[in-house]
Formats: sequence, C-alpha cells, structure tokens
Amino acid sequence: MKADLYCINCNEDTPHEVIYIGENIEKITCLECNTYLEIDKNLALSNYAVDIFKRVSSKPERMSKEIKEDLSKFLSSIPVRVVTKPYRMIKEYRKLKEITGEKRVK
Repeated sequence: MKADLYCINCNEDTPHEVIYIGENIEKITCLECNTYLEIDKNLALSNYAVDIFKRVSSKPERMSKEIKEDLSKFLSSIPVRVVTKPYRMIKEYRKLKEITGEKRVK
C-alpha cells in the first residue's frame, strides 16, 4: 500500500510504501529517501499467526451472515471458493515468505 506520511529524515510529508503481513504492518519505507522502519520478523510472524487464527475461528459466523443475507449467492459462490481457497492461502504464504526474506519458497 502507498500512503503519504511524515518522514523524519526528509522532514516533510512524503510518499511511503507500507507492507502488511495479514492485518499487521511489517515495514514502512519512504519512497523519497529509502529510510525504513521494519517490525521484528518474529513479532510480525507471531501477529500473522494470531490473524490467521482469528480468520479461521470467525469463518462460521461470517458464513452464517452470508447465508442469511443472500442464500442463493452463497450457494452459487461456495464451489468456486472451495476450489480457490487453497490456492489463495498458498499465494498468501508465499508472499509472507518473500516479505520475511525466506529464500526457499515451495
């Protein structure tokens, strides 16, 4: 994600790149001077694990809400979601490994 933030090195608002792992910030880089703030990788991974747990544990409630709002839409979308979810999780995992600097991504 890109955002205009105050850079203490540039001493003004500049464009920054903000990298997230799940819902948590992993790194913020000033695009003008390349100064960055990086969150400890172990802390970022720990927060990501908590985020995954929250997403998994809230899934039944979110699905119930979808069913109540529009059953036909839910039923028509579920086959595609079941097939694509593993792919999306693998893609998210690979991006996580890339961000955290893991060299071997399977």
